[in-house]
Amino acid sequence: MIPRSTRFEVLDALRGLCALLVVFFHLPVSSHFHALPLTRHGYLFVDFFFVLSGFVIAHAYRERIGSLGDAGRFLIRRVGRVWPLHVVILAAFVAIELCRLWFRFDSVPPFSRDHAPEYLITNLFLVQAFNIHPYLTWNGPAWSISVEMGCYVLFAVMLLAAPRRFTPVAVALAVVGALIVLNFAPRFMNTTFNFGFPRAAYGFLLGCLVQRIWSAAPDPGAGLVRWLEPLSLIAAVAYVSLARGPWTVLAPLIFAVCIWVFASEAGRVSRGLSARPLLKLGHWSYSIYMTHMLVITLMLIVARKLDIMPGGRRIDFGSVWLNDLFALAVIGLIVGLSALTYRWIETPGRDWVNAWLKRRDARSIKKPRLAVETV
Repeated sequence: MIPRSTRFEVLDALRGLCALLVVFFHLPVSSHFHALPLTRHGYLFVDFFFVLSGFVIAHAYRERIGSLGDAGRFLIRRVGRVWPLHVVILAAFVAIELCRLWFRFDSVPPFSRDHAPEYLITNLFLVQAFNIHPYLTWNGPAWSISVEMGCYVLFAVMLLAAPRRFTPVAVALAVVGALIVLNFAPRFMNTTFNFGFPRAAYGFLLGCLVQRIWSAAPDPGAGLVRWLEPLSLIAAVAYVSLARGPWTVLAPLIFAVCIWVFASEAGRVSRGLSARPLLKLGHWSYSIYMTHMLVITLMLIVARKLDIMPGGRRIDFGSVWLNDLFALAVIGLIVGLSALTYRWIETPGRDWVNAWLKRRDARSIKKPRLAVETV
């Protein structure tokens, strides 16, 4: 038996690298990094998050949800994991809009378009990416957290309603999600606020299926893994660099293979990914993903003031090498901020929710005993 508490450190490190690639995709700087095909298609690395999330959640909870109470505890834990940082970053964006309103320091009208006040409600309840709004709102990257919460609910419902048929139901729903994206999403896998949930469910359920395959045979053999690790990584990088149009719908399948290969952590590439800085990057990956648009927003406000955005699209200092240094500095700032938010927001928020659940469960156990004693 593989313990449910297993932490897949190498997969965590890969998630950290994918988070950085998503940041490079969003970074509006005219650097060499921006010109790379891997960066221009970096939005596909969000699908790595979905598949990995399904894999990890299935590993930790597939045998622990058998009642409504179990499902409730699971969902509360997931809210405790993602909501504290989400709401703090959302509050920071609101503070920026208030400063725009009070000090008129920016040309962008306060509380307009995607930062309209009425969109705060859907963002607070993490339902903003269920085709409610015509575009991304507030902290744009949080759309994926919104649909991932939907995947957690779907996962719990499937285990409660059809635990013995989980695998065929997961296969069917994953195929449905892929077909919806393929046939209805205007930009295929580059879909967020409109067809984000089918995209997420496709990847998440595929991750659950990979976990079942891997748990049945977690050791494919050191010799095989030694070759599969570099080959799967090269294939994933090549795929993301070259994928266009409907071919992007294959992204979760490509990442599923990588996750199956690296879950065993048995090859030379895994040993390289086990380096302490990369493991730290993995721990901070959620913070990196959630904070980077806040940093970019502030950076753009300053760039407009300094008039270093020719054409109003990307920051350009007149030298691509200087732009490279600036891009790396911004990445360093985002990683540093993420280390702080992980330490002071993510971890305390998660721990508080877990401690509250333990206290609640302890009280529910004591009550029947007291009732018996009084009788």
